[in-house]
Amino acid sequence: MIDVHTHVLPFVDDGSRSVESSLLMVKEAVAQGVTDMVLTPHLRGDYNASSKRLKSVYNDFCDVVKNAGIEIKLHLGQEIFIDKDFKKLFSTDKILTLNGSKFVLIEFDYVSDFDIGETVYELVNMGYVPIIAHFERYVYADSSVAEEVKSLGGFIQVNADSFFGKAKKVYYKKIKELFKDGLVDFVASDVHAFRENYLNKAYAFVLKKFGVSTADAVFTNNALKILNGQT
Repeated sequence: MIDVHTHVLPFVDDGSRSVESSLLMVKEAVAQGVTDMVLTPHLRGDYNASSKRLKSVYNDFCDVVKNAGIEIKLHLGQEIFIDKDFKKLFSTDKILTLNGSKFVLIEFDYVSDFDIGETVYELVNMGYVPIIAHFERYVYADSSVAEEVKSLGGFIQVNADSFFGKAKKVYYKKIKELFKDGLVDFVASDVHAFRENYLNKAYAFVLKKFGVSTADAVFTNNALKILNGQT
């Protein structure tokens, strides 16, 4: 599997406060069958490390993982919070795309209605390929919004842990509709040190409910486009 949304890089956001906890997350991912992991630290609020800083921490962490003998390929990106000033933000050098591709992982406020479709339209016109992070969390966005996103050239990502737990029933209901309509492009862990990695469990669930071709697409094959720089 290829995990395109993780908060494993230490010291730069709320994902991990130590190299040790980051290594534990990487080891757990490998145990679940992850071959490639895109490290996507937050760019929002107080989590605003420069791209130079992120690249430096990333390079150091890659060395640590290699020296630990862990067999996994790491790639760098960001999870970028979108607000009314996003076009100004994207004109700066703070933005990191996923693995140096045209893909950008973006997130929105969960409850305050934001025009997701218009954002995708603007970013596509700027030359980016937007991926909407954890689409199921936005209370104001339904399948019609996901259809608009895809029609404009964007992609939809959902979180592995949103399939499970009583508190996540509302998330799974939305995810089920998205899968029925063929709108999900990526399932990712969104793992933090304090959050369990459900990726393998989610793969087994999607495999059973929606079939092998769908499972392989959303957990692996679609992500190859990011790693290969395709659109």
